Amino acid sequence: MVRATPFSYACGRCSRCCRDKGIALNPYEVLRLARNRELSTTEFIARHTERAGTQLRRRDDGTCVFLGAAGCEVHHDRPLVCRIYPLARHISAEDEETFTELEPHPQTAGRYGREGTVGDYLEAQGAGPFTDAADRYLNLFRALADSLAAQSARLGEAEREQLERGFVRPGDDAQPVEAWLDIDRTVDEYCRARGLAKSQAAPRLMELHLQALRARSETLNEESGS
Repeated sequence: MVRATPFSYACGRCSRCCRDKGIALNPYEVLRLARNRELSTTEFIARHTERAGTQLRRRDDGTCVFLGAAGCEVHHDRPLVCRIYPLARHISAEDEETFTELEPHPQTAGRYGREGTVGDYLEAQGAGPFTDAADRYLNLFRALADSLAAQSARLGEAEREQLERGFVRPGDDAQPVEAWLDIDRTVDEYCRARGLAKSQAAPRLMELHLQALRARSETLNEESGS
């Protein structure tokens, strides 16, 4: 499916899609959810995420941590995967955007149709800022991964380990360092080191975070002798 593909969906508010799913998060989504809960991103990651800040926490019964008696408690700032459900968005290595339709819950109350297009549905769900953020972080992390791979191939074992520690937490799980996903912590350090004022607006914070990640990558490149 592409944006011009006929598609429509009306949510029946049954909340069956809020169970038994791993909801992936990028830094922008963490920021939006944190501000919704009146938390810093550092606090939000510690309280409400797992997998080092990359996935929303679930309760023991498999429900999303933000599913309440009346439905989603963070609906205005819900992540992209929730926002565009029952669609999934895919970006190829050539930056081509496609969509697939997820298999619905057998008892879903959602109503499917063809009164509109995929693009219409995305617009109605306010997906624009979220797809833009997802694409920008994807492009940056792709570049960082390529840089890391290229440098690692040239380095000795000790140098390679030092470089990789800037990207992942040491240990068997090799999870990403939270600071790479923690906008408040990373931007605080970046602004303090450069004497910059930290904005509280989400778009500006994301810009500063991307700048900070690029700066950190450049520092790691210099330290590795590339």
